[in-house]
Parts: sequence; structure tokens; C-alpha cells
Amino acid sequence: MAAKFTEGDRVRIADREATAEDAKSGLFHNHFRGLTGVIQKVYATNEVAINVDQTTLAEPVATRHLEMQEQMKSKWLDPMSDDARNRLTPKERDFKLHYTVLVSVNDIKPA
Repeated sequence: MAAKFTEGDRVRIADREATAEDAKSGLFHNHFRGLTGVIQKVYATNEVAINVDQTTLAEPVATRHLEMQEQMKSKWLDPMSDDARNRLTPKERDFKLHYTVLVSVNDIKPA
């Protein structure tokens, strides 16, 4: 039986090869292997959403994630007037995109 996890727990995703069953469910991919993060939500279906520590992403995935973050930031900020942009707080200007994955509770363990 899988351990009980709650929102806010730090976890590590299993380091295993993805299977054909994983491809059907979509709950595990090889690029998830060994990632760490914090549980954002636990679902009754034995699935958990994990906000991944971006420092644990593989280089190509991390690079693509940062590119998407910059594109979204530009798409949001560029149409704004200078006056509107200047009224934003530093936190609002520092747009951060989360990297969240959905996995089976059976594929995580405490970090």
C-alpha cells in the first residue's frame, strides 16, 4: 500500500522506465524520472499534482520551460503601456511559470 501524502509534502518521483501502461494513463514519462517537488494537490483517484523544483529538470526540458516562460511574460507585458507596466509590483513583473506534473501516488516517495 502506498504511503499517505498530503499537500505541501516534498516528494521525489520514481527513477524507473516508463511502460506501455504509463503511455495509456499519461501518468508517467521518462523525463519525470527522479524529479523532486512539492505536492500541490492530492486527488481521490490516487493521483497527485506535483509542483516540480525547476532545478531538477533535465537541461533540454529546463531550457524549453524557460523559453515558454519568457514568451508568456512578453505576451503579457508587451501590450501594456509604460504607465501600466510601471504600476506593477516587482513580484508582478517577475513572471514565473510553474512546472507541474500529474503522477500516480505509487510513483512517489518522500524526498
